[in-house]
Order: sequence, then structure tokens, then C-alpha cells
Amino acid sequence: MAIEVFPTAQDIGGDGTGRTATEENMVQTLDRFSTQSTILSGMVPSAGTGLAVDVAPGRALIDGYLVRFTATEAVTVTGSLTDYYLWLKLTGAGDDPPAVSATAWVEVADLTAQANAVLVAKFTTDGSAVIDIEDNERREGAGYLTGTYTGDNVDAGQDIDLGLTPRFVRVNHPGYAPAVNDDRISNIWPGNAVLTGYATSEDSIEIIKDGFKPKGNDADGNNRGSIVYSYIAWF
Repeated sequence: MAIEVFPTAQDIGGDGTGRTATEENMVQTLDRFSTQSTILSGMVPSAGTGLAVDVAPGRALIDGYLVRFTATEAVTVTGSLTDYYLWLKLTGAGDDPPAVSATAWVEVADLTAQANAVLVAKFTTDGSAVIDIEDNERREGAGYLTGTYTGDNVDAGQDIDLGLTPRFVRVNHPGYAPAVNDDRISNIWPGNAVLTGYATSEDSIEIIKDGFKPKGNDADGNNRGSIVYSYIAWF
């Protein structure tokens, strides 16, 4: 199954392969109003056969383009690499008029941002197989989400599941103005720092896969028992 990118180089009213105007195409056009690069849904990576990273069906926004594939993509990566990052990159994105001509899978040794690309996975290979893969550090979702959670009085924190991994989180204790305590903002964020194994301070907010972990059960903490905290998470 080929990877699809919208909008295409062909106009809706063009000859040959021009797109038909449908409700689906209208939705795709609305999606393009966001210019951030992020995973919207799916695209879960796993170890495939040999040196293949299998990327499940899903959707992403890359430089304002909606990218979609409806079948698993088996991406062949290089052997004997440790903690490399797999990006999905567009060729021609950002041109005026739009001229996306292809997609490419790019391997990078660090988290340096790639132009016109979205981070899909981090992987490790030996000479013949993918031996480790994860998607903790990629950007997921679009827009923002608000909500509340109730502290459970565990100093080490609790996991707040949002379903997607946010870029940034801010928490408000009902007894404090939002700007009083700088500990009430997340201290790491995907695409910029390692999420797992990060040594966070007491009363911090740590971004985790699919959500965040508020910590601290003292008076200024983010997880004091029975306190109803409000939060806003940006994606």
C-alpha cells in the first residue's frame, strides 16, 4: 500500500489523476490548517522480520500535509545501529504551490529536528534484526486538552492517561494562582528530552508515554491526596 499525501500536486479539476471533490477531501483540507508535524493516530512501530520496522496504519500531519496509510509499512533499516531515530519525511513540502512528490524514511543518530518530517520511532538493531523499538519521544496529537484529576497522595506520582503524548503540560492547584509555583509546568517534553529514566525533582510534572505524571504529596505538590487539580495539555 503506497503512502498517500494530501493535498496532491494535481488540482481537483485537473486532467488525469486529479482528485474528486468529496466530503473526505474536505476533511483532509481542514486538517491541513495545522502546520505542526505530529502523529495524529496509529503508526505504532514494532519489530518486523529481520531488519524491518513495521509501522501500523495511521495518520500524521507533516508541514501542513495530511499523510495516511491504511496498511502496515515494513521499513527496512540499517543493521548494527544503537538508539537511532526513524523519521517519515516529505519531498517538496513547503514549496509554493504545493509540490509534494514522494515520501522517504530517514534514519538519524540523534533527536535533531528534521525539516518536513515527523518522528516515528527510536530503534536499535544488531547485524540481522531489530532488537529494540519504542515511540516514547515522538510528538502526538494536535491542539490542546483540559481536564482534572484527583491527587492520590503518592509522592512518586500517578500516571494521568491522555491517550496521546503531549508536548507540554501545566497543572493548577486550586489553592494557588497558576503563576505562583514554577514546578507546576512539565520539565521534559517529547522530541527534546528522553522520557524514560529521567531524574525528576520532587513536586515536578513529568511527561510520559500517552500522558503525564504529577508528583509530590506535600502542601505544594501536584499529587496531594483528595485535591482536585486542573490541567491543560498541549499537543
